[in-house]
Amino acid sequence: MKYDRIMALLAEEPLLITPAAHGALARLFAEHRSLSRADFEMKREGTGACGAVVELEQMEIIDGVAHIPIGGPIGRGLGKFEKWAGAVDVEDVIGEIDEAEESAEVGAILLDIDSPGGMYSGTPELGDRILQCQKPIYAFSAGMMCSAAYWAAAATDGIFTTRTATVGSIGVYCAYLDSSAAMEKEGLKVDVFTSGRYKGAGIPGTTLSEDHRKMLQARVEEMAGAFYQHVEASRPDVERTDMQGQVFMGDRAVAAGLVDQVVRDKGEAVELIGGSGAGS
Repeated sequence: MKYDRIMALLAEEPLLITPAAHGALARLFAEHRSLSRADFEMKREGTGACGAVVELEQMEIIDGVAHIPIGGPIGRGLGKFEKWAGAVDVEDVIGEIDEAEESAEVGAILLDIDSPGGMYSGTPELGDRILQCQKPIYAFSAGMMCSAAYWAAAATDGIFTTRTATVGSIGVYCAYLDSSAAMEKEGLKVDVFTSGRYKGAGIPGTTLSEDHRKMLQARVEEMAGAFYQHVEASRPDVERTDMQGQVFMGDRAVAAGLVDQVVRDKGEAVELIGGSGAGS
């Protein structure tokens, strides 16, 4: 994904991610500008400081269970630099699910999640692929299972987390940076000529009109509505009052219906997957 597209996405598009992670990503990619051309090309190609290839986490098959990592912000159409920076492409996850389903060595699949969420684009498709999985598929987290990451987890047959894992942040938001005052202070003014009332919304240096605000709010609500319906269909015990962007840990997550069981670690989750009660 090109740099300007990433910054536009972080600054203007509705997202399924925690605000703290959003800020961290914006800073990371803003720092991208300070790299020399050689450093940029090295990172774009997924190599380290000495030219060695940076190893990205891959699926592992252990004792019949395919462990698929989802560690980092979730997106679609990501390049090597974004993956090197810790992001996860939904197409890679879908490909690993396909591979696990086709493998005679795999009896069950475990999504090992530590993600604050990410882009809306691609997330519903990942959820659909998980729902279509013919083998038992579960989710585990010892870190974060938030927003877009929870969308994926909700589609599985069972969810396990540790006591201190952070779960939820269900919802969508869009942040718009109004830089018009800063530009005015510099003696600059942006005039925009458009063919329609919504065309040109969000151009840097301008202020959103009331129509623009309503349009963005409608997009957020449309995406959030799809998120709520997905969770309600997959996790019928979760109430709308617990889908207002808040997060839960441990027993509170279980009580809210977001998680099936709190476990000591991933090893215990794997044991439960092999037991008769997993995912029931």
